[in-house]
Amino acid sequence: MKTYNLFYASMALLVLIGCSKTDSGTLGENQEEEKSVQADYTLIVNSKGSLTGTLFSVDDEALTINPEKSKFASMSLPDLSFEENSVLTTYHKKSNCSGELTIHDFNEDSSEAYGVFSDLGACNLTAKSILRKGNKLYIAYELHISPTVDEFYVRMLDISTSEPIVVDVEMDKRPIELAYANNRIFVLGIDEDVTDENTISVIDANANAIVHSKLVGFDVRRIFTNPENNVIISYDELHSTMNSVTMAISYTNYGVGKEPNFTQSSSLHFDTIGKMYYEMTPTTYSVFPVIPAIYDFGKNLTVLYAYENFMTEAQLNFEFEVEKTTMVSYDEENNVLLIGYKKTSGENKGGLLLIKPAPEPKFLNSIDVAGVPTSIFIN
Repeated sequence: MKTYNLFYASMALLVLIGCSKTDSGTLGENQEEEKSVQADYTLIVNSKGSLTGTLFSVDDEALTINPEKSKFASMSLPDLSFEENSVLTTYHKKSNCSGELTIHDFNEDSSEAYGVFSDLGACNLTAKSILRKGNKLYIAYELHISPTVDEFYVRMLDISTSEPIVVDVEMDKRPIELAYANNRIFVLGIDEDVTDENTISVIDANANAIVHSKLVGFDVRRIFTNPENNVIISYDELHSTMNSVTMAISYTNYGVGKEPNFTQSSSLHFDTIGKMYYEMTPTTYSVFPVIPAIYDFGKNLTVLYAYENFMTEAQLNFEFEVEKTTMVSYDEENNVLLIGYKKTSGENKGGLLLIKPAPEPKFLNSIDVAGVPTSIFIN
């Protein structure tokens, strides 16, 4: 099994300072002159139970609020959400047997909403997971027939036509979460009737039929798709990678005390080379309950951005009042970490930090926001 190491951002800083000096005082051979940051973002915050959008601009590391109003319509906290690139998809339950899926594209600054489940008539259901791929929306749900009988489905909505096409695929295991890879929907479920093990069922997205099913052990925490278009199956102490073509599984073991702890992160963001940006529960590595972290799947390496390693005590406790990380993202074009956090001074107070990542971690700027950041999109 593969293993990996934890690496501190502060350690990277110490190493690079020592290596970057030259006799002439000029830039080293392998260093590039630092570019100024130029970007526009939409920050989504949880403000007293509602999601709202605020436009931000960064000009040479100066963060300013854009007075132009975001077209992202304020909404109550969704029951389910799914982020991919510049698109946020949300699900809100409307009644025991109805709901609404909303798609907001931040590149185009446009929104579309679709009602779901009205065709079922009177019923009682629970939506479990959603995902979006192009013009197709998927939603896993349980239909409660009686106090002792449930039915399980994955619903597909094709929204490429004026009247969405709806197809239900019945499942024999209770669904938990969805992932999409190689024109297939991977459904994490649980075999409650026989083994109590978790399962992966695979649906062909063209045929809308189950083509593969496999038991994957106990206590799977989540599944998601990596940049290689394979599916990560994550546990507390390891993760496995399911090849989306052959369905073969390989395993990566972390070792005791070296877990990357990404299973509880509210969102996961990848860059183009396979590094994943997320919120981490650091256990003994920081005094803060949740910190930013980056996990490199290719190198099996985690970089921990413990706040006390790149910010002063005065900044943390008095200037910025950092309580915990609530969001981590990455602007690859500008090589900037975008870190949202909740403040200690109030339930509805937060902030956004701009950080240069390792190998030269550096605090760049911060701005206060009304609400707690949940996600950010590059416009």
